Amino acid sequence: MIACKEFNEKSFGNDKSLAFNPYEKPVRSTRKGAIFQVHPYPTKINYRSIAPFILAHAQPGDLVYDSFAGSCSTGMAAASCSEKNPDILNYLGHEAREAAIWGPRRAICIDIGVLPTFIGRTLLNSIDTRVLKKIFYKWMENIEEKWGWIYKTTDLEGKKGIIRYTYFSDIIKCSNCHFEVPFIEMFVDFNKGEFKEKTKCPNCYYIIDSKNVEPIIENAYDKLLKKDKERVKRIPYRIYGTTNNKKWSRNAITKDYEDIKKIEKIPLPDSVKPVPMMGEKKGKKWGEMYRSGYHRDITHVHHFYTPRNLTAISVLFDETKNIPEKFRSAIILAISSYNIANSTLMTRFVFKKGNNRPVNTSAQPGVLYIPNCPVEKNVFLGVRRKFKAILKALEKTSKWIINVEVKTQPAQHSGLKSGSVDYIFTDPPFGENIQYSELNFLSEAWLGFFTDNTYETIISNYQGKDVKNYEKLLTEAFRENFRVLKPGGFMTVVFHNTRKEIWNALQRSILHSGFEIIDTSILDKTQTSFKQTTTKGAVKKDPIILALKPKHKNNFTKDHKLLNAREYIIRRLKELENRITPERSFDYLFGRFVGYRLSMGQTIPINAKEFKRILSQIADEKGNNWYLKKEIKKALS
Repeated sequence: MIACKEFNEKSFGNDKSLAFNPYEKPVRSTRKGAIFQVHPYPTKINYRSIAPFILAHAQPGDLVYDSFAGSCSTGMAAASCSEKNPDILNYLGHEAREAAIWGPRRAICIDIGVLPTFIGRTLLNSIDTRVLKKIFYKWMENIEEKWGWIYKTTDLEGKKGIIRYTYFSDIIKCSNCHFEVPFIEMFVDFNKGEFKEKTKCPNCYYIIDSKNVEPIIENAYDKLLKKDKERVKRIPYRIYGTTNNKKWSRNAITKDYEDIKKIEKIPLPDSVKPVPMMGEKKGKKWGEMYRSGYHRDITHVHHFYTPRNLTAISVLFDETKNIPEKFRSAIILAISSYNIANSTLMTRFVFKKGNNRPVNTSAQPGVLYIPNCPVEKNVFLGVRRKFKAILKALEKTSKWIINVEVKTQPAQHSGLKSGSVDYIFTDPPFGENIQYSELNFLSEAWLGFFTDNTYETIISNYQGKDVKNYEKLLTEAFRENFRVLKPGGFMTVVFHNTRKEIWNALQRSILHSGFEIIDTSILDKTQTSFKQTTTKGAVKKDPIILALKPKHKNNFTKDHKLLNAREYIIRRLKELENRITPERSFDYLFGRFVGYRLSMGQTIPINAKEFKRILSQIADEKGNNWYLKKEIKKALS
């Protein structure tokens, strides 16, 4: 790798010096903070982790650009640097704190997604939060006065109470005797606090596998489609509520079934229309994330909801027309944020290790999974809580000097003037890891606008985009970045993948665009994404790539001997000597190896799985740290 002190040499064609070196050590990134928690948009980076790069690369008044902006963390980072920010100082080392020059930077953030740019645009719009607070609570009171009854019920003693949440269950049948029973009774053990994989049919004792259950399908009238339609038979099983602030729970009774039937018959607001899933056509799957098992009856957006929560969400979005336009987006953001994570059939409960009490959680991020036991939460209570988080975030951003433009358009067509950008920080899609336009579809249906996925830079069989298409789109985006960046300017790219094919596609797209890769670092996500946590073989550290737009042809050659994976591991572990450091973990070692190959202008020769196999041949794992085997150390001495 090339040391940061060499960045300023004329051989790189760069006349600007960095204020400090943000690439020397791994950059910490958490999933915490008021702004990060605003909306469950996937793969976003905490703006606090981006700010050090902006402080290092851009001076006050400079233009920062992000062509894959997502929910605009780069724009928030640029705005947060407008004055000495305690939140950012914690992400800076001593040298950086002394060298950082605070002051407002300009930023342009573009993304193809309607939802993420809506989030960014709303948060980066200065607003009087005191007025917003008054408007919201008055508005909610009016809605609950008229519609609050849909969450009213009675407790164990027959007293009036409010539903906090309800556990629903699919009705399944035994594949042997066709006996019908709620899934929750068969496969959820509330005493032990676990989900069972297999169990016996209570009627014929045939062993049933939870992964292969057969749901009961019923016909019911769909009031939006105005016709009978097949759907999975699903019943309320257990009710959790409050009476005079006292919590209680009970099994569902006949009155609960009657209440749901009553709600099903109530007309929805005229503004609510049936929206086909991704242009769903009869007999065809509607997207890359479609699963015939749990999506078999899902053809339209409203099929992701229970009748009660469909009513609540419909009323909330419809009533936003009564909010003054200046404050409307902030309140829509609160509804949207709660909606996608907590108000659909994708909401779940789980058991934590060592505890038999179920814990309610949100929809699984990165997928559209519907469990056999969904949780129906009280949307009105939830949106009230979410608004507090939105308010907290807006109170923070409203203190910044914001000069950020957010555009909804593809990275391949920025519309910016050539050589107008001082610095680029970007986080492009990671191949096939996230199907953004599909994940955003439910939220965008309520916003009334949808992402045009023509230029969506992903791998998707459904869209007919393979690795070659992905590389082509990525190359076009980076060529546009190269065009708009000033000569001698830098581009920082954060990327994550385990497949060598994707890494090599990224490398080629950067180099073929005219950039030179000159250094790398690591983004250390102290809390990983859902897919990084659950995917076998996933790497939990994201390499950071520094690329340069040279002022003239660079004849600089890297005179280091190129190391293969085995040689690199041995050298790296020798460098670490006997130190106890996170750098000894597999995630760090693989991330560093990827960065090493990229900075040497070489392709990535192996996947993460093969890298780990080689690592285990020459090193022993102790905890999460790897140390050279004794015989290897002996041979080297």
